Amino acid sequence: MSGPATAADAEPPAAPYTALTVHFAGWGYIDGNFSYERSRSTVNVYQQNANGYALSMMASGNGHHHSLNVSPPNGTRFVAGRSYPAKTGYYTSDSVTVFNIGGDGQGCEGAAATSGTLTVHEAVYDESNGQFTAFAADYSMQCNGERQVAKGEIRFQSSVGYQATDSWDYRLQFGRQPADQPGTPLQVPVEVNGTRPTTFGAASLTGANPTAFRITGNTCSGNTLSYGQKCALTITPTATAIGAQTAVLTLLEDSVAGKVARLLSLEGYDARTDEGTYYPLTPYRVLDTRSGQGAPAVSVGSGQAVRLQLVGQGGVPAEASTVVLNVTVTEPVGPGYLTVYPTGVERPTASSLNYTPGWTGANSVTVKVGADGAVTLYNHGAAVHLVADVNGYYSKGRPCCQGYMGGQYQALARPVRLADTREWGIGRLPAGYFINVTADWGDSVNYKIRAFAVNITATEPAAAGFLTAWNGNKNTLPNTSALNYAANATVTNFAVVPSRPCYECGGGSSVPSIGVYTSQDTHVIVDIVGFYDDASLPGGLRFEPVVPNRIADTRTGQGWPSALGQATTATVVTPESLIGPETWALATNVTAVEPTDATYLTVWPAGYSGVERPNTSNLNPAAGAIVPNAVQTMIGPDYGFHIYNNRGSTHVLVDVVGTFYDASPSSGTPGSSARTASADTPTRVAAATLPLPKPQRPNGPHRA
Repeated sequence: MSGPATAADAEPPAAPYTALTVHFAGWGYIDGNFSYERSRSTVNVYQQNANGYALSMMASGNGHHHSLNVSPPNGTRFVAGRSYPAKTGYYTSDSVTVFNIGGDGQGCEGAAATSGTLTVHEAVYDESNGQFTAFAADYSMQCNGERQVAKGEIRFQSSVGYQATDSWDYRLQFGRQPADQPGTPLQVPVEVNGTRPTTFGAASLTGANPTAFRITGNTCSGNTLSYGQKCALTITPTATAIGAQTAVLTLLEDSVAGKVARLLSLEGYDARTDEGTYYPLTPYRVLDTRSGQGAPAVSVGSGQAVRLQLVGQGGVPAEASTVVLNVTVTEPVGPGYLTVYPTGVERPTASSLNYTPGWTGANSVTVKVGADGAVTLYNHGAAVHLVADVNGYYSKGRPCCQGYMGGQYQALARPVRLADTREWGIGRLPAGYFINVTADWGDSVNYKIRAFAVNITATEPAAAGFLTAWNGNKNTLPNTSALNYAANATVTNFAVVPSRPCYECGGGSSVPSIGVYTSQDTHVIVDIVGFYDDASLPGGLRFEPVVPNRIADTRTGQGWPSALGQATTATVVTPESLIGPETWALATNVTAVEPTDATYLTVWPAGYSGVERPNTSNLNPAAGAIVPNAVQTMIGPDYGFHIYNNRGSTHVLVDVVGTFYDASPSSGTPGSSARTASADTPTRVAAATLPLPKPQRPNGPHRA
């Protein structure tokens, strides 16, 4: 934006002129434009008439100082209207002018390879002593190769006018500025101090990080200024990353210098809180009504509730907004279901885990924490024992970067099958063994991964047992379970599993991996739906908890009008009350109710180009069963997702427990039209699988 320059507050100097103008570029933080003339600065001139420099100038003012010396080729005098090749050095020669200039800590002097041009406009000598009575010249010197340059004008008692612009300082330091947010603007003042006017051209940003700054005001470009007039460029920092960032501001002008240049610098810092980021924990048992851990050692009867304190247990801090639990029911004397919800709110119409007589089973439950740091587990059925392990938590928000930062969720548009022992040709995973399950996103991403979001399935087990999922370190297998299975059953459970770099897993370098251990011989299937990073990758999502909210119940026609028949796909659209324009994914609990045949259900986002139904499963219910599982799924541009039923007919329930949103400032224009993705979306890439893992036995005994 152009605007008027300020009026001159002083008259220009009168001829004859004694002045020095200096433009340094390429030195970095000490580049700049400066001018000195006797009416407002100290300018001293020294002359020799033989065996030395013909002219030396030392100038200072406004906290800066510069000096130069210049001598014609040996045995000659300067002649007006001629240009002379020049080199820096200390001795004259028969063909080259010697020219040195320096000041304020930088210099273009003393290096024999440094060269340039001196153009003389006026050279009048006193014949009695060989000294100048008037001298005017322009200079342009390359210093230290071509990387650095010094330009300007020299006037000594001269009648020849000159142009001069001053930027008055070197590096413009913005200090600490918030990343991805407009920071505090500063002005770059420019003043014209020459006897001739200066016309300013375009302003631009170049250098290492030009996008970290914006020109938000400009009263210079397009204007012609005379002596004492001022204009300014307003620069607003917009740090694009954490750490030091620099750029060069250039304002073109028509003097010998050709431009005004200022180095800009800032230190970007993360001004966000960690709200909605995920912190994986080593699985820790917080509840077991069989032993009295977390609640009395007695089964939970029908209509009874257990208050489970979570803050302060297993590494869950007061800053936790939501916890991720693995909840297990065991020894039920009849059928029923649990509802897990925050303390202090009305019990919602939702189910977290369904059970049948004598059944032992688990489900991953993501639940908002009440104001007192606790959740409620309400039993709607027959007496049952309850077990819960905490696996991680989402933060309600703390200042960023005071230590370890939580991870953001990278949802996959199309879930990927990472492991299926049925296809390996080596039989079931043996009892007491585990496999490292890996995924590869490339070296630039792999080291940033902290946890996998996976569906883990046990199928065709030889006997009743359990699976444990953890980071795969054979020395740290926890005494917790990810799911429990009966002989010959197929059981699936969702889990967010901390990962570790696996150097022994193949693929040429360390890759992120998790471990899956079995207590009995069984086939194991692992499908990945996303991962949690270190909050530094683009496209990361943050979590917003909600009290469990039912959005689909095919028994009543809510969300979808009827039960899902064989090979049928339903599309459920998320209610607008639960989402915003930057909502990309949901955390849900999906329940299959009394299917007429053994089947599987698959969930994936609707409406994305190229995103077809994946070869994965989220639930594997038997005929007549009521089977829930936690499901984290992306939603499409119209906030929908698909549910596919493979065989028979089944009713389906969907309860939303939270949403994942893009919190970055560049996430798009509000409205569904801004939300696009495909199977090839680079920030939500699918995983590449690695060679067949080798079953291993963990060190030491293990129990669930």
